[in-house]
Amino acid sequence: MSRVRLFGLTIDSEIPLPGLVPAPEGAPVDVTIRRAHLAGEADLVVEEAGAFAVRGGCEILVDAAEEMPERNVRLYLLGSAMGMLLHQRGLLPLHANAVALDGASIAVAGPSGAGKSTLAAWLTAHGQKLVGDDVVVVRHGMDGPIVHPGVPRLRLWGEALDHMGFERGGFERSYVDEGFDKWDVPVAGEALAAEGLPLAAIYVLEDGPEIAINRLSGAAAVAALFDHTYRGQYVARTGGQALHFRSATALALAVPVFRLRRPRDLSRLDLLGQSLLGHARAQVARTGGAAR
Repeated sequence: MSRVRLFGLTIDSEIPLPGLVPAPEGAPVDVTIRRAHLAGEADLVVEEAGAFAVRGGCEILVDAAEEMPERNVRLYLLGSAMGMLLHQRGLLPLHANAVALDGASIAVAGPSGAGKSTLAAWLTAHGQKLVGDDVVVVRHGMDGPIVHPGVPRLRLWGEALDHMGFERGGFERSYVDEGFDKWDVPVAGEALAAEGLPLAAIYVLEDGPEIAINRLSGAAAVAALFDHTYRGQYVARTGGQALHFRSATALALAVPVFRLRRPRDLSRLDLLGQSLLGHARAQVARTGGAAR
């Protein structure tokens, strides 16, 4: 049994979850993950990973054959199945990465393949601690929105690994398929944020001919949060439309949302990272490290 912390939750799992941060001794369990025979009662079925059922925001059942590669099971367990559980709990998961910056955190949102993890890798290589990769869960606390640490790894395409000088032989593919050129790069120790941090800014990646950062306001900011809600198709399925609308609206009011336009050109990654870091650092300094 693995007992780990993820997104501010304590999870007991019969499925091994290597690399996740162990939970403190005696921490009350929020979520259990166990094996089961679902017999047609699954919420999610993936031929190459297994079947998953998510119950009441506190339990995930996994029906996977013993010969199924654990990496494939974990990909969907900590991805889509966890996404449904987060929506059942009324949380707001964004399809984003987050890093710590000067006592706060910033998030970078975008669709799959937009370069979120590549940019997060650049930021961690330049001294910022990783808060989460691919999924960022926002909780509304007394002092504003908080982001808790997520899965401690970066998922990078082979092209990004090559550009950043990583050797592929040192990492595992995210998915057991020789044609799948995406790799898990573990992040641990001093490179990983250990606790929840106030969210100071959200950047939404968009394509453009040059690097430019512009603030979105009002409905445009809320729409961007809707567009980049992780597994947003589960909002209606879990009956959470009204809560999701309130959460996204409250987040857009509390935290500035910026459009970050950039060309998809790895040769300009240094300039993109420096532009983002400078803008974000000024934003955090202006708010004193807490979202306004």
